[in-house]
Amino acid sequence: MNLKKQNAIIKISILNILSEWFTQEKIRGFYKRRESMLATLVPLFYEDMSVASYCLYAQKENMFEKPHMLITGKYDGAGSVVGLEVFESVSEDDLVANCSIIIPINNISLFSNIEQQLTGFDGRIILLIDQSIKPEESYNKRLLDLKNKGFKIALKDMPLTSIDEFKFMMDDFDLILINADNGDVVEQAKAFKKLVPKVDFCAENLHTKEEFDLAKESGLFKVFEGTFFRVPINKSDTEVAPIKINYLKLMKLINEPDFDLDQVAQIITQDPALTIELLKIANKLTINSNIRSIAQATALLGQKELRRWLNTALLNELASGKPNEITRLSLVRARFAENLAPIFDYAMRKDELFLMGLFSLLNLILDMPMDKALEQVGVSNEIKNALISDDGIFAPQLEFLLSYESGDWQEVSRLMILHDIEMDDVYNAYVEALKWYGSMFIQ
Repeated sequence: MNLKKQNAIIKISILNILSEWFTQEKIRGFYKRRESMLATLVPLFYEDMSVASYCLYAQKENMFEKPHMLITGKYDGAGSVVGLEVFESVSEDDLVANCSIIIPINNISLFSNIEQQLTGFDGRIILLIDQSIKPEESYNKRLLDLKNKGFKIALKDMPLTSIDEFKFMMDDFDLILINADNGDVVEQAKAFKKLVPKVDFCAENLHTKEEFDLAKESGLFKVFEGTFFRVPINKSDTEVAPIKINYLKLMKLINEPDFDLDQVAQIITQDPALTIELLKIANKLTINSNIRSIAQATALLGQKELRRWLNTALLNELASGKPNEITRLSLVRARFAENLAPIFDYAMRKDELFLMGLFSLLNLILDMPMDKALEQVGVSNEIKNALISDDGIFAPQLEFLLSYESGDWQEVSRLMILHDIEMDDVYNAYVEALKWYGSMFIQ
């Protein structure tokens, strides 16, 4: 074979390899695009306000870029369980250890390989089905199969009038979610209890503390879900404890544009709990430093980082006695808001956005209206405007963060179009916030 022919064969081989490579890259790119999603974790509580479960809410594709999703969105990615990448990205110990995990499924994903997709959770998975699953033998057989494999089954959006149709399936269910938006949840639960006495109930969409108290006092519910635990306080009727007053004074000091590091270090060393907390954080932030004193920590961190981490440590102390979810939510919001900063073209003000997220539940922590609460800690006017009146340059980020947190995908999709935001950037910002919380604050 002459040299010219050999070169031609080599060229053809290279072209074939490159063609195959480009084809594979296109396929990978296609699947990468298909894997774009939004996902959030919503807590369900026991009556003592400890977290019983986290429910995964996920959505693939932007509803406003794919208008058909507004009607058929619940079937998006229906052949698989959407959003599981959250749990692949975040270590179980970071967030959901010891909690049940509720995964919504529909009449299509029910028959997917759920057993292979949902592994490694030690029987803590609850599959949440809706009205797309009909009272038919094929569905009942599949549900029984999954129960025999260790899964629990929950049902939502079941009208009381339809319960007779599902009578032969009722023994399959471990939990029924009763929607407060459909009427008095206690009266609904009483009616359901007569028909299915052995099933546990969850009161969902509880919007006020009064609704939660009534549901709890009825003794009919095992778990509770809704925004009731973060309803704003409108008037202050609680005195701030003396130790918390000291923390608030320290917060006000470090949130001044320029503060004295030595003065702050001296104040911290007078509080053993705060000293321990800040040393823990400083040692996690620095590798092989073995920081043993507050003077070391303040010198190493510097004014900017000390402001961030001392605010975080102080918020943890202020929130003692409150539900743990309030603290978790404040911290995840802080990091999520910071991660969103470059997406909203505010990369240079990411530290302020961190504080906006961190203090977004300060009114609940201090049991006073937000304007009074923010006066205690001293923050910028931009943060005040956003948190008090939903106004100013940071208001769009706060609106986006809260919509994402609640799983309002239609509104999130609208805002992504409005602000020209990529779905992957948002998802990555949220998952990184969960990872950060787990690595910094879960022992």
